[in-house]
Amino acid sequence: MASPWKFVLVVVAMLVGLIAFVSGNAALINNVCSKTGDPVYCHKCYNMYSRSSHEDVKALGRTSLDCASLESITVTGLVDKFVVNATNKAMKNSYIDCALKLRSGDDQITGALKSFQNARYAVASNQMLVALNAARQCSTQLQKFRLSPALGNELRTLQGFCAAANGVLKQIH
Repeated sequence: MASPWKFVLVVVAMLVGLIAFVSGNAALINNVCSKTGDPVYCHKCYNMYSRSSHEDVKALGRTSLDCASLESITVTGLVDKFVVNATNKAMKNSYIDCALKLRSGDDQITGALKSFQNARYAVASNQMLVALNAARQCSTQLQKFRLSPALGNELRTLQGFCAAANGVLKQIH
């Protein structure tokens, strides 16, 4: 009779341990995100990757770079479509300039990934600031035209992911 109770006790202990583990990671993510320039996008990033719930701060830094990189590719592709379809010369030139800024920002994100791999977290953080600035400049430049809601949303997301990555990278020691 004692065996079934031991089994139940072990199962309950394992479940409590699992709950504590998951909530501990959620607490870590909440703590890390609260110290970034954009906690909403920080959480959005980690919700995109299930692996985030098992990561430490350093791994969360890498995941935040992945989010910014993926979004950079997405928004650059979208701007390229607007370049092709623009009929107004001034608007087309602004989209071209924006695309160049975004590619420069994407180069910074790629550089941040390399810096991260070489444990140069402060350098990676600074590179994310440059990428963030490029996205902001692009967004500001396009505001004088009727900005597509989809493009506006993607640019905000890119800025949010860059700000979040910068904030997470600053927390790695």
